[in-house]
Amino acid sequence: MKPRRTILLIVVVGLLALSACSAGGGPAIEATRSWLQALADLDFKQVLALTCSSPRIYNEVELRLDPLIDIQETLQALKGQYDFSGLKLEELSNNGRLATVRLSGQLLLKVLGQNQVYEIYEDVGVVKENDEWKVCTNAANLLK
Repeated sequence: MKPRRTILLIVVVGLLALSACSAGGGPAIEATRSWLQALADLDFKQVLALTCSSPRIYNEVELRLDPLIDIQETLQALKGQYDFSGLKLEELSNNGRLATVRLSGQLLLKVLGQNQVYEIYEDVGVVKENDEWKVCTNAANLLK
């Protein structure tokens, strides 16, 4: 049951980006959307490319992605209906180098004949590295 829940949660969090695409925001929010979109697209190399270079954070994200690579075809075969109307991305702070983006709200996932409601409330740190914004602190929490 746990692997199935993990798969569903990864799909849910990854597809969170689709709900945020219509909202406005600055470069930190756009970087967060791009990270989530890469996850939704199961483009794990891109997820890592959009993750900050902090070894602790990068390695933790990579560790959580490793099992998904083996089941990538199964993940791609999952189809469902998603209601993202209750989710939002909000930039809480941004000093031009560090930003905090809050992902909050409720997500409804209908897949494999089941309905799942997920409450999402996570503050994600986003940092500017080499003139590019990268998702950093708490990124691995989105992969639980």
